[in-house]
Amino acid sequence: MSDKPPAKATTPKRALPRAEAPLESTEEPPEPMHEPGPMIAMQRKRLKWSLTKLAEKSNVSISTISRIENGLISPTYAVLARLCEALEIRWADMLGTEEQRFAKGCRVVNRAGSGVMHNTARGVYEWLGADLATKSMEPTIVEAIPDTGLRKLEGHEGEEFLLVLEGSIVFFMQDYAPLQMSKGDSVYFDASMPHAYYGVTQPARFLSIVSRTRG
Repeated sequence: MSDKPPAKATTPKRALPRAEAPLESTEEPPEPMHEPGPMIAMQRKRLKWSLTKLAEKSNVSISTISRIENGLISPTYAVLARLCEALEIRWADMLGTEEQRFAKGCRVVNRAGSGVMHNTARGVYEWLGADLATKSMEPTIVEAIPDTGLRKLEGHEGEEFLLVLEGSIVFFMQDYAPLQMSKGDSVYFDASMPHAYYGVTQPARFLSIVSRTRG
């Protein structure tokens, strides 16, 4: 018989886990905010117009135009509409997108969150179908700011349809009582009448479709 001590039981060494490379984020970066000031300034100078002349043509104050051109403020939809009309700029040009003219059989797709983003005093606008020129409707998704009581009602050309997508908003329109609207509620109205909308809850989002021509 062997007089050697019995061998101790051993456990196999476990391999240390390899350091894994960090996973790459699959989230797409947020769409940059679009500022129309440079296009407004360029078109005004191309026409050899002074700030005073553009103010007279658009019914927008000189100080407001100057601040927009210098990126100090973002214009509301109503102000943008008046400037576009005065400068004879198409919305596709104003938004800085690739131009595709509307034609029979055409189609433009916007995936969620892929519209042209524009921050205004009324909230964040996401312009849909912005790369399609000469269209008769302007669809946008708007995230409304809260109602602080400092309300400014503005009108613009055309007719407008509004559908609440999330939360609640309050809709103001000249000659009418304030209208509180919740998800699924809608209103169709004459957009030339001064109006405004503000969020009651946060977030508060709605779809706005403006018809720029009347049949």
